[in-house]
Amino acid sequence: MRAMTWWDHETASVWSQPWGMSIAGELEGVRLALIPASIVPWEVWWADHPETTVLQTSSSRYSTRQQRFTSDFVIGIALGEDAKAYSFERASGEGAVNDHIGPYAVVVVADAETKSVHSFLRTAANQELEFALRDESLVDVQTGSKWDLVKGIAVDGPLRGEVLQRVPYITAYDWAWEDFYPHTGFYGAG
Repeated sequence: MRAMTWWDHETASVWSQPWGMSIAGELEGVRLALIPASIVPWEVWWADHPETTVLQTSSSRYSTRQQRFTSDFVIGIALGEDAKAYSFERASGEGAVNDHIGPYAVVVVADAETKSVHSFLRTAANQELEFALRDESLVDVQTGSKWDLVKGIAVDGPLRGEVLQRVPYITAYDWAWEDFYPHTGFYGAG
């Protein structure tokens, strides 16, 4: 396996980043709960969260990171026994990607400019929805409801107040994702 691992000094366990599971040591086999998170350039985070406290005050470090930010990665999602990877470049070019991962209907939205990614189950009000990206908002085709892209909440239309469940994802190189999920599908491949 060629992906990053973590070392737990308290229990001498080794943790796999893509699996979120201990692969050796006292806690071998224990799986962490994967929570939704975002990896975005600093300026994007700061614009959305100006109240953020930064431990290091020099902004040159953040500017350097932004210049190294690459879009040569996949957005990997594992749900139950099924897994699929979405090329960031392809997903950002399509706007809203409506797809299925096994029995789960998902929507993946990637923004080439901000490098942000959002992923949700696309079921609400007991129906499977199809989404399009319009003016930085998601709009479902079935009802025309407008959804907040970050929170997954319908803010206007017949489904106002409905909430989409966020889906955790991992960003990785395609080969690293496939190392840990050899049964994975790749969106758009054959």
